[in-house]
Amino acid sequence: MYVPRHFVLPEEYATSLLDRPHVGNLITVHADGPAATLVPFYRDAERNALVTHLVRNNPQVREPITGRGMVIFDDVDAYVSPRWYATNEVKPNVPTWDYITLHVRGPVRIDSSPEAALQAARRLTELSEPDDVLTPIGEEKLERMARAIVAVEVGIEQVQGKAKMSQNRHPDDIRSLAAELARQGQDRMAEFLLEVSLPYAEQRYATLARLGEVHALREDVKDITDFH
Repeated sequence: MYVPRHFVLPEEYATSLLDRPHVGNLITVHADGPAATLVPFYRDAERNALVTHLVRNNPQVREPITGRGMVIFDDVDAYVSPRWYATNEVKPNVPTWDYITLHVRGPVRIDSSPEAALQAARRLTELSEPDDVLTPIGEEKLERMARAIVAVEVGIEQVQGKAKMSQNRHPDDIRSLAAELARQGQDRMAEFLLEVSLPYAEQRYATLARLGEVHALREDVKDITDFH
């Protein structure tokens, strides 16, 4: 994934995203090409892996896998109209799309035992549901249902995050965009804009201003030197 320096996702945000159950695309490569399945994952810290379960008949877990797998977590995203930029009247711009995404690469391990499959499904439920909803079903039925699924792990070897969140815009644009997204109910995006994108933009524009002052000073010195 191409990630310009100003769009790198902060490590703490990536960690918080991995620490909670999240749906993502499991991508693997096979003899006939890539395959993908959208499934929920949770992170097993002890095994340093993302864990999920797939239907046993899914070709993605029946056919040999070539190389490492990838999980893509798409977090938040939104269309951005140039009308929402504070500076748009002075400097018209084009629309864009802001988003946060996370890619995890690593070896794929498949455990076809019903015990592993049930454990994967049970743990995901425990992390997602505060109440015990599985006990009333009964262990016999759960074990029978588990025969239809397999446990899948993706080892966490490489994590790459991208937050294309208007960091390259003027600070006034980020403030006005955050206000509009908050009005639309995109609270997490608005929060990221104000807590991450805005400080970055303010620092960037302060640096540009200082460079501009240095350039102007050099031009003044050059003019004086030329005069003498």
